[in-house]
Amino acid sequence: MTELENEAIVLEGLNDAIAGASDCGRLVYDYEKVVRIFISQGMSEDEAVEWVDYNVMGVKCNGAGFIMMYAKDLIDIEDISS
Repeated sequence: MTELENEAIVLEGLNDAIAGASDCGRLVYDYEKVVRIFISQGMSEDEAVEWVDYNVMGVKCNGAGFIMMYAKDLIDIEDISS
């Protein structure tokens, strides 16, 4: 079992979106599940994506932070390769 880093960020209300933990002690969150949680709270999909991109991904990490896992189909591999 992996232990969390002391300064790892645990995102409040998003436990159901936790995919696991990294070997460096950070929680790994599933982006699509995070968005679905906000949709289930009454946001449209566009609102939820904007909220997550700005308010969750915009968290300033002064410590270990967290890792967001994106589905392969959400990543443009050509942009990464170039």
